[in-house]
Amino acid sequence: MADELVPIDQPAASSDAQLQPWQEPQPGPMAPQKSPIERPIAAMRRYKWLMLAIVVVATGGGLAATQFVKPMYEVHADLMVEQQSSQGATGPIRQSTLLEGNNWVQLFKNPSIVDSVVTKLALYVQPDNVADSALFKGFSIRAKFVKGKYELDLDKTQNRWHLASLTSGAQADGAEDDSVGKDLGFVWKLPKSAFAGTGSAKVRFTVVTPQEAAVALIGRVNATLPLESDFLSVTLDDHNPELAEQIVNTWINDYVDAEANLKKRTLVLSANTLKNQLAYSDSQLAAAEAALYHFKVNTITLPTEGGPVAAGVQETRDPVMKDYFDRSLEYQDLKEGRAELLATVTASLAKDSLPYAVLLNPLVAQGGAAAGAIRNGFAELDSLQARRTGLAAYFTPQWPAVAQLDSAIATLRSKTIPQALIQYMGELRDREVDDSTRLAGASDELLKIPSRTIDEMRFTRAVTVAETFNTNLKTRFAEAELAEESATPDVTILQPAVAPLDPSKNTASRLLALAVLGGLGAAIGLAILLDKIDPRFRYPDQATDELGLPIAGTVPRFPKGGVDRNSPEQMFQLVESFRSLRMTVTSATGSPISLAVSSPSPAEGKSFISANLAMSFAEAGLKTVLVDGDTRRGTLHDAFGFSPKPGLTDYLGERASIEEVVKITSYDRLSFIPAGVRQRRSPELLASPLLLRLMDELRSTHDVVILDTPPLAAGIDGYAIASAAGRLLVVLRVGETERRMAAAKLRLLDRLPVDVIGAVLNGVSLRGEYEYYGYVGGYAPEDETPGTDLTRVP
Repeated sequence: MADELVPIDQPAASSDAQLQPWQEPQPGPMAPQKSPIERPIAAMRRYKWLMLAIVVVATGGGLAATQFVKPMYEVHADLMVEQQSSQGATGPIRQSTLLEGNNWVQLFKNPSIVDSVVTKLALYVQPDNVADSALFKGFSIRAKFVKGKYELDLDKTQNRWHLASLTSGAQADGAEDDSVGKDLGFVWKLPKSAFAGTGSAKVRFTVVTPQEAAVALIGRVNATLPLESDFLSVTLDDHNPELAEQIVNTWINDYVDAEANLKKRTLVLSANTLKNQLAYSDSQLAAAEAALYHFKVNTITLPTEGGPVAAGVQETRDPVMKDYFDRSLEYQDLKEGRAELLATVTASLAKDSLPYAVLLNPLVAQGGAAAGAIRNGFAELDSLQARRTGLAAYFTPQWPAVAQLDSAIATLRSKTIPQALIQYMGELRDREVDDSTRLAGASDELLKIPSRTIDEMRFTRAVTVAETFNTNLKTRFAEAELAEESATPDVTILQPAVAPLDPSKNTASRLLALAVLGGLGAAIGLAILLDKIDPRFRYPDQATDELGLPIAGTVPRFPKGGVDRNSPEQMFQLVESFRSLRMTVTSATGSPISLAVSSPSPAEGKSFISANLAMSFAEAGLKTVLVDGDTRRGTLHDAFGFSPKPGLTDYLGERASIEEVVKITSYDRLSFIPAGVRQRRSPELLASPLLLRLMDELRSTHDVVILDTPPLAAGIDGYAIASAAGRLLVVLRVGETERRMAAAKLRLLDRLPVDVIGAVLNGVSLRGEYEYYGYVGGYAPEDETPGTDLTRVP
């Protein structure tokens, strides 16, 4: 050591500051807040090689797994959908869009379209190796085939093949030009390239039903049509980018064709409906014109009130007469029209059908709001029926769009149209009563007005109404025919699928990263778990919190060969650790100092601590005696070069005097008492009053008495010596001491008159949580005069 230790004759602290037995220590300064990651980091540092092995094994497993992972390619296509709202649309077919909302996506995934794609591309055959796909070009199946897993063996030398079912056990053989699997329902002829080269090859593949392949394909494709958007996006992931491109392009082309056919079918049905209505209108117009013609022929020779004028010509334009004629005509039309309307409705009800003929009734054709509700109801019914018929070609009645149309049609037929007819007929009845009352008051003034004029006007009006309705139907029918001939699909392909060059999901790197991260996580978790269940003493807070021992000092861990005397840093750390321990013991005890040093279990360094602490007190100028109280296995005599006897047991057995057992060592102010002769009665000797007498004699002649005891787990020896000394210093070896053992042994001290000064942590690595228990280098004291080294470590 660099500076000379100064002897002292008085205790280091006054009696007021000394701790007496059973005195509780006063609270000191608060310990700094520990970081919550200190202990996990210490655990990882301790198990670093185990963690490294786990990470290496996990990484190796990840590398092996990447050999079985195939890259995934994503193909993408965009379509534009013309969605039209029912408001503002014109034309017989453009009253509403063909499909609405997500129904476009449902149509895209319709099984009839997907089945067509599966059949065209033979997706029901799936080779295990993508590289074998070229062999299945032209592969197809018959109506009846055997599905399952197959293995095809190719003998390239003999140009023969052997097909075996791995599911059913069926087998077949053939030559190069033979059809493969003909008896199993396959239509398949191998290409010439399959037998190129020599040797043999195995090809494994799976054949499923087209329906199963379609369901699997629907589950892989992603078709989205966002709200308020006209763009349908289609994506498909596959290990074979070329096949994925074919699938998507075939699918979207079939989708456009299916939508065009559906639209064409709807337009044709609507045009046929208008054609039937136009034929009925033509017959009604012809009947009205014939009635007017016969009326004029029959009245051409009748005289008139005004003279020989043409029959049927109005005889006066007097306002009263004109008003009467108008009301009479209106009343007659109303009466006859209502009767005809009632007869039409009654006849339809008898047949449990809707009275379409009411649309040709002049009152309905030319009526106001109530009649308009009837016309609108029939128009909406025709439109819905046309759409329903078109959709039925691709969807079942349970499909939501078809079921919704059926519900709307049923509502129109059973509720909306009948209610409109009832309301309108009630309105006509009220008008007829009102007109009858008005005409009765004016009939006396106009009795002489010819009734044929009224009939003429009624027949003329019927012809006019029939002509107007017929003209409208002709216009609508012409529009429907034009729409049918010039119909274009509502779906347009904006961007077809293109096979990507780079994979979109190469899970090999991700799998490797997950393996590394998983291995690291497992290693960290295992390290923390092992740290949690570790029964040995590892951390300072385990001494303070679990064992209730204040830390009296720490001794650093040194290489297995011991302290290197040529290393100033190691010597400095060792000497300063015992100086610090000496200061703690001095401030916690009275004068003279009597102290027992023990440990819960063997091999924890208690003898090393005892010897070096005694030497530290001696170098501090205190007359010190070191007693080897380990009468069973004590070896301190070897360190100081003495014989083990006579010693402590000889004195306690009254076979030697105190002068005979106390040895003077080569260290200044340090004496030593060896363990003595080993005998079975040594525990009883240590518990005898002679030990107390020895302690009194040693205290009277020495400033410091330090007793090295057997481990507390060895028996009562340590407890007996500690009781005689009055104070105990417990040595805990980091990584060796079992916490439960230490707690159990220390619990016995609660019943003994022993003041436990604290714990000495031995074998401390000055990093992590023990980083602040070391001493700053560069401050080792040095002698200005060489040759005054007083430090001696056994």
